[in-house]
Amino acid sequence: MYLKEAVQKELPNTKHALSIGLIASRFLSWFNAVLGRHYNDWENEFYRLHNMESTMDFDLGWSDMVSCYGLHGNRHIASLFASRKLWASPYLRGHFLAGLAALPGISKIKDFIQRLLSAQTCLSCFIEQVAVVVDYKDQAGEQQIVQQNSENTILKTAAPVEGHAAAVFTPYAFYKLQDELVEAAHYAYFHVEGNAFLVRHHTKTDGGCNVTWNQKEELLSCSCQMFESSGILCRHALRVLTTLNYSQIPDHYLPVRWHRTQPQPSKSLIGAPDHGRSYERVKALQSMVSVLVSEAGKSEERMDLATQEVSVLLSRIRQQPVVANVSGDGVHQQR
Repeated sequence: MYLKEAVQKELPNTKHALSIGLIASRFLSWFNAVLGRHYNDWENEFYRLHNMESTMDFDLGWSDMVSCYGLHGNRHIASLFASRKLWASPYLRGHFLAGLAALPGISKIKDFIQRLLSAQTCLSCFIEQVAVVVDYKDQAGEQQIVQQNSENTILKTAAPVEGHAAAVFTPYAFYKLQDELVEAAHYAYFHVEGNAFLVRHHTKTDGGCNVTWNQKEELLSCSCQMFESSGILCRHALRVLTTLNYSQIPDHYLPVRWHRTQPQPSKSLIGAPDHGRSYERVKALQSMVSVLVSEAGKSEERMDLATQEVSVLLSRIRQQPVVANVSGDGVHQQR
């Protein structure tokens, strides 16, 4: 509660959202005894409502669900509906959450934090422990990218934008977009007028999502607001892009957070007088390493040679003195 109040005060534009995974983990204890053999049917209906696009449809559907399963007066149902703006997808659309609200492993994160926290835990120690885990996750992500570089990515469609996404996106972002692109093939589009399109599943005769396209600025807008919420283009927007024969995804829809390579300057270079030049050198080196991994992954012989030579190079580098300059205080450290 104190953290919630602090965020509201210091970051008033931040959206507070609850993880649907944490909420759902309590369903058995809340509803299994009440619903009995109807529990599984109720759970399926809950997730159907949770994934609806319209807040009006959600509210109406919720009312029907409560009546169907006789949940009038149930305090958990009442609490869930009262807090729906914090967890229901229709109410969270348009707020950028990067998929975290639906993260499958969110309960594991909670367990990890609870193991670190106690009444005596100081904030600095807690942050240090979390940083250790973040570093580990960063390394795991880098390893996944290296593996993707060394393997042939499996494309599921003939759309050129899929190949473009595979070359730019991290594995996580690429597979999310690939799922949307596969689904886009099952959607029909209708040119309404000007730059407006209506996109809906080919089996539907009404409804759908409204997509607008600004050709001059290459801007897409879909009423489902998936990109605004997750940073991944939706199937409706992708359907329009492929219809317009685009071979690449416009830069605006390639967020830096999803890029496979995000060059960052070494900590020892930050603050140096020639920081800009050093940063460019780091970017160039990272580009060379990326090419090295790509080429080495083409055969076992290449991989063995690259591993051997890089090991020798690392040994030589570690023998070199380390110099760190910090601007402002004139600190110079060497070992």
